[in-house]
Amino acid sequence: MSRVQQGMDPAATTPRQFFWVMFWATILILALLYLYAEFKVQGNIARLAPGVDGRVLVSEDFYREWTTALPEVFSEIQPAFDSATGEMEQRISTHVDAAFQPVYARLPDFLDFHYSVVGEYTELAAALYNRIGSDLERILFAETGFEQHLVEAMAAIASDGESLLGDLLVQMHQKLTDRFDLDEAELGLVSSVGTLTLEDAGQRFGTGEMMLKGASAAIGGGAVATALAKTVGTKAATKLGAKAAGKTAIKATGVGGSAAGAAAAGLLCGPAAWICAPVGGVAAAVAAWFATDKIVIEVDEYLHRESFELEIRAAIDAERDRLKGQLTALYRDRFQQVFEDNRVRFNEMTTREVIERRR
Repeated sequence: MSRVQQGMDPAATTPRQFFWVMFWATILILALLYLYAEFKVQGNIARLAPGVDGRVLVSEDFYREWTTALPEVFSEIQPAFDSATGEMEQRISTHVDAAFQPVYARLPDFLDFHYSVVGEYTELAAALYNRIGSDLERILFAETGFEQHLVEAMAAIASDGESLLGDLLVQMHQKLTDRFDLDEAELGLVSSVGTLTLEDAGQRFGTGEMMLKGASAAIGGGAVATALAKTVGTKAATKLGAKAAGKTAIKATGVGGSAAGAAAAGLLCGPAAWICAPVGGVAAAVAAWFATDKIVIEVDEYLHRESFELEIRAAIDAERDRLKGQLTALYRDRFQQVFEDNRVRFNEMTTREVIERRR
């Protein structure tokens, strides 16, 4: 009798066989699902993971990807930093020019004062008391509110600087995210290493406002006004000395002759000559003295006002440009400092953390 005839009909054994097939198939499917899930999870977190002492552990695969592509990322972002530096230089120039505009506008008033009898004697008195340039400082800077204008310019510059730096950090953030396909957790780990927000930049390097306050002794309105007063005041004092020497010779003859003539004319007063002659002589001498001053000043103004104005403008231009240069250098260094700090930190991350992981 065959096995089928003896009760070995396949239909009779199907339920038990089916049970074991389904049992092992279920185990296999669950195992595959588990391995797939584990693979997905590990694929997301194994590239970057928190380490000890706040350090970040880097997988071998991600290490190779990171070190290969990181120089490319920084090469791509470098032009943006260069462009921002140029843009910042233009904004600094605009704000500083606005602060200096009232100073240039008052220059004719200072020249009117300088080429006047009152102005000349005021400047001579200032020179005697070692206050050369004080009138220039008063007319061009104090009376124009230059200090406040410069404070407002600095505030605008600080705001522009933070805005441009913030844009650069957003671009760097996006470059890293796109290039390495970072998820939120990975991006958080990368951000903990580098400087990717204005808050990070402020904590590591100070804010732009703090930077400008730290440099205020060299670039403040008082420093600019003092430097200009000294430079232009010295030029004015030199010119005053030359004019005084010339007027002394004129007055020695002109005023003396006028006084003698006036005294002789006093004889016409008759019995009151003892009163009339001295008074007339003194009055004529004083009038001749100041008339000589006025004539010499007018001649000096006619001959030299235009060139003196150009000298003053050149001195103001030099201080204005010095200020622009200092501010531009500060922000160029600030932008580059953030760029280099990120480059170094991210490179150190891939080196130090791999060493840590291999221990």
